[in-house]
Amino acid sequence: MVALGLGLVLSSSVVIVFIQNSRSATQDEEIARTMENGRYVVRTISREIAMSGFWGKFLDISSATEDVSVSVGVDCGDGVNPWAMDLIAMQFLNNATASTAAAAFDCLPSGNVVVGTDILAAKRVADSDTIDADIRVNQMYMRTNGVAGIMFLGSAGAPPAMTGTVTNWAYLPRMYFLRDYSFTLGDGIPSLCRGFLQNSSPPDMTTECLVEGVENLQIEYGVDNDDDSIADYYTATPAASEIFDSVAARIYVLVRSLNQIPNYTNDKAYNLGSVNIAAANDGFFRRVFSTTVILRNPANLGGIGT
Repeated sequence: MVALGLGLVLSSSVVIVFIQNSRSATQDEEIARTMENGRYVVRTISREIAMSGFWGKFLDISSATEDVSVSVGVDCGDGVNPWAMDLIAMQFLNNATASTAAAAFDCLPSGNVVVGTDILAAKRVADSDTIDADIRVNQMYMRTNGVAGIMFLGSAGAPPAMTGTVTNWAYLPRMYFLRDYSFTLGDGIPSLCRGFLQNSSPPDMTTECLVEGVENLQIEYGVDNDDDSIADYYTATPAASEIFDSVAARIYVLVRSLNQIPNYTNDKAYNLGSVNIAAANDGFFRRVFSTTVILRNPANLGGIGT
């Protein structure tokens, strides 16, 4: 009987230690994944904002022309004006709702946009140029000799003729927004998603989700109103003219774990710039990630150029 009792005690101790270790491992995994997701989101959004208005070796984007090959199937915009080939480099929607998202960007799943979060629309070209031999079919490109620029759609034929030293730059119009589900409608996992121009025939605006667990995205723009390249003030509700005068941006992202952590209650409130998020009092681990990024091409944000 004594031996049996000791065995039961030892077995119970082993089970308790196993459960505790299992819970600790689960918690560590959820926290690590949350941290990794948050860092990725900040890097991605920072890169897009910083590079908005980058047109390769071409500066005067207002003088760019379109080749006859340019064609877009499913576009995105306000239902009247096309968006994909409008070379305004940055657009922004503060604290979106289903109605404001639909009115501004009709290709997005407006009914599933996370209410009260920001939407960023940014346009630029790729970081490096593409030689003629590597041009991809149905990819949109900017072709320039530094003096003139022409948008064209990649095909099996030769690109548009242009004199001088010519380079091609893949065109990347993108939108970043938060959707209230990940893969399955109603799964309750908010996710960072991206609208982009896919290489179909003709190219269509479509969406894909990049990171799960992103609950909120807030952006504040640093506006330079005296042309000294220094932000004079930051605003979360910029007018179009203020976006065009922006030289920096503050990015705030709230990311949660994908699963609730056993025996954990999150009673913390969070601050994302001017937006305060009340405590959810649930079992999800959360973390705010923030950074300030310098806009590298402020002269091009309004599609004006230098």
